[in-house]
Amino acid sequence: MKKIILLSAIAAMFMACGTGSTTEAGDAQDAANASESNTTYTVSASESAVKWNGTKPTGSHVGTAAVKEGTLSTENGIVTAGNFVIDLTKLTVNDEGMDAESKAKLAGHLTTGDFFEVEKYPTASFTVTAGTADSLTGNLTIKDVTKSVTIPYTMTTDENGVTASSTFTFDRTIWGITYNSGNFFQNLGDYVIDDIVTLSVSLKATK
Repeated sequence: MKKIILLSAIAAMFMACGTGSTTEAGDAQDAANASESNTTYTVSASESAVKWNGTKPTGSHVGTAAVKEGTLSTENGIVTAGNFVIDLTKLTVNDEGMDAESKAKLAGHLTTGDFFEVEKYPTASFTVTAGTADSLTGNLTIKDVTKSVTIPYTMTTDENGVTASSTFTFDRTIWGITYNSGNFFQNLGDYVIDDIVTLSVSLKATK
């Protein structure tokens, strides 16, 4: 049975984090539809995962979330349509050297209105609107904001299926997450949090 492993960033608006080079977020576009010649796969939630990395001047935090569901359609080594949904209710913090109580406290804070407001918006998603051999354009939805972004990716095919991968970052403030952003609040000192967040999504799917 064919399998897909997709390692991707759901939003690569900031292709060169730290250099100021960005890919502009635009208005949402119509989702791409799979054609009859496409091969469509269903994402396995249990075999898929999301990793995140947030930074600040005094350090960084890392963690995971879960993939809830998704589909991927491919043709001739290109992702042509599909989507995936991230389950933010399963957000975790995995910092080395942090005790379990502190990890749980930080994870809980990330689910509040300061960040993802998970009680109201339990999922985030990415829906493909167009694909080429090395980039995907799609609608990234976080909370109640949907923006079109383009992310880079690579894809290879072997006897086990298809593997696609990408590394990306996004500016959280464009999706309304402004907590302790130096661009929105002054005199934060050591409490400032960088606007750029890195995401890696690993999707495995079967036909």
